[in-house]
Amino acid sequence: MTDPYAAISRTPVAITVAGHPVTIPYRPAADWLTALADSRPSLTLMRLADEPSRTWLIDQLAAGTLPLETAVQGSYDTLAAVGGRAWWETYRLGVLSTDTITLGHLVLAGVDPAARTLGEWCAAVYTLLTRNAKEQDVFKFDAQLAAPPPGFEDEWDDDQDFAAMAEAARNLPGMS
Repeated sequence: MTDPYAAISRTPVAITVAGHPVTIPYRPAADWLTALADSRPSLTLMRLADEPSRTWLIDQLAAGTLPLETAVQGSYDTLAAVGGRAWWETYRLGVLSTDTITLGHLVLAGVDPAARTLGEWCAAVYTLLTRNAKEQDVFKFDAQLAAPPPGFEDEWDDDQDFAAMAEAARNLPGMS
């Protein structure tokens, strides 16, 4: 589910929720991080969709014609589309970026969340957290980052086949 071009795009994102198009205008990483902090990943769509889409979502939820689970899945789909990676990876990297030390390093490096896409911000966080790490530590970090949350195992598609992953693991120092 990785799409590096989505991570750098500043165009609106369109997703479909219950057969209805929902538009999310471009917003910088700072807006996404605030929305994630306020609503967790499940309701970011309600916070960041354009006004007509947000009105439709609220009206449908209030009328009981849109199940909350469907709106929540729309939020997950949006995070994946904007982050260019599985929604839980985008969310986790966003949360990790708010750690005081991580945020401080990013600010000192001149990475401005108001000037970056969410995907670019997550890429910077990932690079900061894996820079200078041993290969086996990067492998562990990647495994923890990519592991889907409980209940989402069926959505896990990391674009790697098992044989390639096993070969990479065997080539780690200390593995045979």
